[in-house]
Amino acid sequence: MHRGLRIPEVVELICGEAKFSTLVALAQTCQALQPPALSVLWRDQSDLMPLLKCLPSDLWELEEVENRPTRLRFRRAIAPSDWTRVIFYAVYVKSFVESGLWPEIYAALSLSLPKSPLFPNIRHLTWRTGDDVFPYIRLLVGDKLRSIVVSMHGSEAIRASLLPSLTTFHPKLTHVEFDTLIADRPMIYDAIYSAICSWNHLEKLKFGALNLPAMLHLARLPNLKYLQLSRFPSDSATIREFQAKVASTGAIFAALRELYAPRVFHLSIEVPTVTEDWQTLNTVLARKSSRTLTRLSLNEEFSHSHDFIDALERMLTTESIQPLLSCPNLVELSVGTAYGIDLDDAFLKQLALALPRLQKLDLSPGCQSARYVPQVTLGGLVPLAQHCPNLAVLAIVMTPPTSIRTRKKSPGAVSATRPSPTSMSSSPPYRSPRRWHRSYPRSSPICGSSPCGKR
Repeated sequence: MHRGLRIPEVVELICGEAKFSTLVALAQTCQALQPPALSVLWRDQSDLMPLLKCLPSDLWELEEVENRPTRLRFRRAIAPSDWTRVIFYAVYVKSFVESGLWPEIYAALSLSLPKSPLFPNIRHLTWRTGDDVFPYIRLLVGDKLRSIVVSMHGSEAIRASLLPSLTTFHPKLTHVEFDTLIADRPMIYDAIYSAICSWNHLEKLKFGALNLPAMLHLARLPNLKYLQLSRFPSDSATIREFQAKVASTGAIFAALRELYAPRVFHLSIEVPTVTEDWQTLNTVLARKSSRTLTRLSLNEEFSHSHDFIDALERMLTTESIQPLLSCPNLVELSVGTAYGIDLDDAFLKQLALALPRLQKLDLSPGCQSARYVPQVTLGGLVPLAQHCPNLAVLAIVMTPPTSIRTRKKSPGAVSATRPSPTSMSSSPPYRSPRRWHRSYPRSSPICGSSPCGKR
């Protein structure tokens, strides 16, 4: 046998490319290749049925129920000797997704299993169950668990009671996701906040909202790469993602200042209103992550209470996003506000010179920006063509020359994407400059749209 085949990790990688039938044949015919073949066969399970069918055939039967899935039923009591084959294969299970087995099956397994947990080597568990099955989570997992997805929909007392045991028996969890969109569940939220503050190895967390102590705890974790939260009250300081989405009000800056900057490379920030906080936020981001930040999305949370009266006062100024020009590695920049951005050709030139690696630039208008006509001309796009050769997606507010002079016409949003087809729109008033066409010969049609996105 080749010496490379004596390395279990190498053999398992090879087995990972094999077909199911090939793995079965390897496990049955070659003793040396049996462990890696079985590891690949059993590592990801979305149902307990394959394991249950390893129990003696006289122990169980499948029961057909009209208009319902086939149901497994035990014919007799489960003896300790019945578990031999199940335990042999269960050690290979690394990931399990609960798929709705009947609660009496879990009860029988829990009472008869000679040695728990059933999956001693499991590393990921998805547990979205009803209250009748939820308590049996401890039946399955051992101390090697590193990733868990748990539904918090159900009995508040039952769900909240799980959290202390997770922190006690699984202190090294790295990936945690809690399904809940119900704000009025203080027992669950308090238990989750406490649990989060006990985990020091988190790399990924998805949840509904965070209080300030939990947020600050996460901000100090050196390995945290991804944090996503669903909607939250506008007066709560909440991080939504470091790698994806972050929502911010005043107290967020304290947390961002404590972030380990090298870990921050992809942020999406949503705030309720455009205020001076935008400039403060951009300054903090530029100071902490100027060399590592590659993707940034800033979006104002739309509110129907917004009016048109103070639209000019509430527009985002170029000074507010000026600090981001000190992040030369940005490849994607998206800034969206309800009232648009007060752009001009001079700022676009600064941006093109400062961010030469841009692949996507989205400075498109919001639905409340119709009262203001920006001053970006077609000539303002030339620096982007000159200095941003990789720019593939552009969404920006422009206005025809006549509109700039009269300030009467509504602006249009110009969106350009560089991939095929190889065509260019020449309809007035958006005639593409020759320099742009030479730089981006494969651009798809450039089209005008209203501030609200209606073409």
